[in-house]
Amino acid sequence: MPLGAGAECGGESDNVNMKLSRCLRPAVAALAIAVAGCAGEYDGQAGGGGEGPAPGGGSYSGPQDFYAKRIEPRLAFCRTCHVPGGVADVDDGRLLMLGPEPGNDYALLRASWEALGGNNPVSRILLMPSQQDEKSHSGGYPWPAGSAAYKDMAVMLDCFEDPAGCLDGAGGGPVTEDAPLLGSKRAQHVWARYCEGKDDSALLPRDPRTLVQPGTIATDLAVFYNAYWQDCHAHMPEAERQAQTCGEYRARRDRGLAFLIDELPVGATSAEDYNNTWQKWGLPGRPDNFDQLYTLRYGLNHAPFDNPYPLPGEDPMATDGGSGQLPLGLRQLKDDNGQWTGEIGTSACFQCHGGQIGEPAQGENLIGLDNLGLGNNNYDVVISGQDASPFAGTYFSTLLPPLSVDSLFNIGIKQRGQNNAVGAFEFLVTVLDLDSLGLNPNPLKTIVGVTGVVDVAHPLAHTQDTPPWWNMGSRPRKFFDAGVSNDSTRIIMAAGPGEFEELVSASGDLYRNRIEQYDQDLEAFFLSLRSPQWPGEIDTALAEQGAVLFHTKDLWAEEANAGAPAPLGGNGSCASCHGAYSPRYVEDPAYLQTPELEGVAGHISPLDVIGTDAARSDMLTPTLRERWDTTFWGYNDGAEGYVAPGDKDPLTELLDDMYPLELRPMGVCGWEKGVIGYQAPPLYGVWATAPYFHNGSVPTLEQVLDSSQRPAIWQRQLQEDQGIRGFDQRFAQAFDTEAIGWKHTALACTDIPGSAVANCNPVDDEGPSLVQMTQNFLNGLVSWTGIVNIPDPLPGAVDKRLVYDTRILGNGNGGHTFSDALTDAERRAIIEYLKTL
Repeated sequence: MPLGAGAECGGESDNVNMKLSRCLRPAVAALAIAVAGCAGEYDGQAGGGGEGPAPGGGSYSGPQDFYAKRIEPRLAFCRTCHVPGGVADVDDGRLLMLGPEPGNDYALLRASWEALGGNNPVSRILLMPSQQDEKSHSGGYPWPAGSAAYKDMAVMLDCFEDPAGCLDGAGGGPVTEDAPLLGSKRAQHVWARYCEGKDDSALLPRDPRTLVQPGTIATDLAVFYNAYWQDCHAHMPEAERQAQTCGEYRARRDRGLAFLIDELPVGATSAEDYNNTWQKWGLPGRPDNFDQLYTLRYGLNHAPFDNPYPLPGEDPMATDGGSGQLPLGLRQLKDDNGQWTGEIGTSACFQCHGGQIGEPAQGENLIGLDNLGLGNNNYDVVISGQDASPFAGTYFSTLLPPLSVDSLFNIGIKQRGQNNAVGAFEFLVTVLDLDSLGLNPNPLKTIVGVTGVVDVAHPLAHTQDTPPWWNMGSRPRKFFDAGVSNDSTRIIMAAGPGEFEELVSASGDLYRNRIEQYDQDLEAFFLSLRSPQWPGEIDTALAEQGAVLFHTKDLWAEEANAGAPAPLGGNGSCASCHGAYSPRYVEDPAYLQTPELEGVAGHISPLDVIGTDAARSDMLTPTLRERWDTTFWGYNDGAEGYVAPGDKDPLTELLDDMYPLELRPMGVCGWEKGVIGYQAPPLYGVWATAPYFHNGSVPTLEQVLDSSQRPAIWQRQLQEDQGIRGFDQRFAQAFDTEAIGWKHTALACTDIPGSAVANCNPVDDEGPSLVQMTQNFLNGLVSWTGIVNIPDPLPGAVDKRLVYDTRILGNGNGGHTFSDALTDAERRAIIEYLKTL
């Protein structure tokens, strides 16, 4: 029998061509007995292993002395998996089994060698970890032929066969200790970490993201990059380029936070009107827990900073803003003298990036200021729009699309927790001038290609689950499809123009100036953020097994994936797409070109490989992808032929949007057109980002890794108070700490609120209803039809927004099925590891 899955024995490693690696086979079944002392705490810091070199030397009294000095230090890594209860505790894996503690492994190693047939002529203990066996190995290939680890183990096995003279010429010198398996920078960018305690004049190290460029990044390593960084500011003045010193970085960071809190909020709802919002809820009076009910109804969450507003009868000037607390996404405005005004504005960014886990009233606020920007899977644009409607509280409000301030960037949204930021791109290009951002509405700009052919047959995919801000510093490109370089900071400000007249004007000057004023400040703040730490204990031994599997297991070497489309590069492991995090592999030159790339994920997976719902990608027409490159957003400033908006006559500015592409100056930061698919995200804080996939279609991490468990129609656990219902955010009650994600209930179509005609297919219980088929057809045929809503006339139908239905266009939960090849034991170990990030 071959050496079992999961056997990895550490040691010095040559630079293996990991592109050829195929690391694991389907040998692992379920975990057996638990190992004493498995549980432990992990604080996110690098740890494990020993410090300094292990004992070594060139003179040995015998085989057991050689074992103690040269082999036992290497078996610490083997012990990660090859122990009772480890992922290698299966039929094949037990052929190499060690004790849970070192000390008795000499006899166990010899017994394993004998069980595997001795040297015959070369033992599988050597062949499989060195990629010389036809069977793949769970733990990768840590003993390349000719390496010190390989040579030492060969000597040891020769001694088992014939002790006489086996140590002649045996190696000496110290055995280098392997880096630990666990450790995480928790997403914080190198500048934020480097500048702690540094003087303002300290020069910043290079940004690791800038290394990911074609021709400069190795493509034959275990981690594969094809989502390349572009320098969008190449033609910009020096002041507009990346910061050079710690002082410049910190100044930008602080301005970015100040912008989000006090400069971003716009609009003017009076505190009196805000305090009376309860009148639209059907309650007899203002509830004592008004602030909590507001969050429950609308899904605007707890602000991790003081966010006051005056309660009825309070003077904000006399009460330091008031004793009420606004949710994240709303902010009381200040006058030019910094005094509270009693007027409440909207912070659009936080409607999508103001997520929460836990109930602060119960001491469960797990998202703080240093991990601000969790995607808000709780925001209810439907109810927000209806309550803002002049028909609020009547039947007619259910027939109308949302009429809230933010509806501009959420056209077509019918489900709680999703947003339509992608549709906003098309809106910006269609309604605003490509160069000036002045008002220049012309739908032909996005539906007429360079050949003059009208392309209206593309979907409005309004289903997007917002990613967290803290991972921005770990990805070279933005958006789920890697649309533009992460140096494209202007688009950060797309939804932050200020007052309405700053977004829509004839010249666009105010909008452009505001963007340039704050875009890089916001980026600097995002780079300072950290992923939230898992709030419970970590099973350290299990997490270490997961670290090995995450970085080494080749999913495409599994029989279950035979014939499946393969990735464009990498070693076929989770890390090959999502990046390397474990210090053991970050420091391995077979994985990363430099350890600076720790946690950087820049892999675009083609649609046929990833297999997830394609509507999000399909929405972006080839015309939009091409024309984007010639816009202000694509940094066409300074390109050959560029003329500043102020230097053109109005008629030319109006008409040149329709010029053929070859007549328009091409920007330095275009939309990705090479690989059409989805970018594998960095996984820092992934435990906190449920539901999963770009459309939020999968409730838990366990279901991401096992597609057979994914429900077609499901509902998160709800919380209700005084007739107000919303998603339950309480960690203790509503978060699944085993599967990692939100607790939920699988539903049948008959369980969905509203009419059976609108919800169920009369022929196929699992298929879309006739109403859904009609809506899907319209949304998939012509862009912008998503604003049309086929109403369900039954009372309570509005509560469909609380149900996730994968039968809706863009809501599909398929794909990522290659991870189905994991066994239950492997899946559990990888999930435990992901909790450490």
